[in-house]
Amino acid sequence: MGQVRPPCAIGFYPPEKNALKKAIEAAFSGPQGVGTVPKVSAKRLEGLVAGVAPHAGFIYSGPVASHLYNLIAQEGFPETFILIGPKHGFLRFQGAVVMAEGLWETPLGKREIDTSLAQQLLKQSQDSGSKCIIEDTEAHYGEHSLEVQLPFLQFLGQNHPFQIVPLVISSQNYSVCEKVGKTIAEAVKKSKRDVIIIASTDFTHYGQYFYNYAPVGSGPIDKIVKWVHDTDGDLIQKIEQLDGKALLETVVEERRTMCGASPVAATIVAAQQLGASKGKSLKYATSYDIRGSSDAIVGYASIALQR
Repeated sequence: MGQVRPPCAIGFYPPEKNALKKAIEAAFSGPQGVGTVPKVSAKRLEGLVAGVAPHAGFIYSGPVASHLYNLIAQEGFPETFILIGPKHGFLRFQGAVVMAEGLWETPLGKREIDTSLAQQLLKQSQDSGSKCIIEDTEAHYGEHSLEVQLPFLQFLGQNHPFQIVPLVISSQNYSVCEKVGKTIAEAVKKSKRDVIIIASTDFTHYGQYFYNYAPVGSGPIDKIVKWVHDTDGDLIQKIEQLDGKALLETVVEERRTMCGASPVAATIVAAQQLGASKGKSLKYATSYDIRGSSDAIVGYASIALQR
């Protein structure tokens, strides 16, 4: 079954199993959450092709993330979730990196990688001549953006034998993201896997902890929060329009601090190739809206890409 990738995101969520379950329940049931813990439908609806979810600490972004996971529960679980997120830190590579075998561990247990689909991704990348997806296990160690999605899936899907395919991407070149998205879609089609793709991203990062990013100054707080809402609203609209190119170009050219624009752009391409025709924002809130902290403000969104 391969090596086990141990958790690296403890602190984003509680380290102990029961405390983690309670944190997820609170995310669903809290004021900004969906209101109740959902049950996974026994019937697979297949209307949801992909989704966008945040990856901050559960007390901040968990209630927003719950809206996507609520919809996933309503849709019924697929065989495999493809998780694609940004590579934080200084490690950079051309294209996306997949961990192709092994297991991922959180306090809720271990979950196996869909090695067959991961190998199909690598083969499709090779056959296309783009080599836009490569295999590298170590690139996934120490990266939290995908790991924080897994406890939600484990919590909801404890009775469902789903697998995962984890990818991270660092390139901000749209043509690269487009190749990654098309490669993912072709591999899914050839494998005939039932999948849902989850792109992991936070939106605007505002304040002194983010290299003093403060386009409208340090106050008043209402002015800052409105600016963050408006700025993220512009990006969310582009996602709803399935315009990954405009999304990524806006983030790069206007120096927006959305950390996962590249995985979202690649996901939009893949989702369209797999039949998505529309995007729908399910929930948006900032860390200030949820916790009232004004030192650093981050935007979070759950978005569905649907047939």
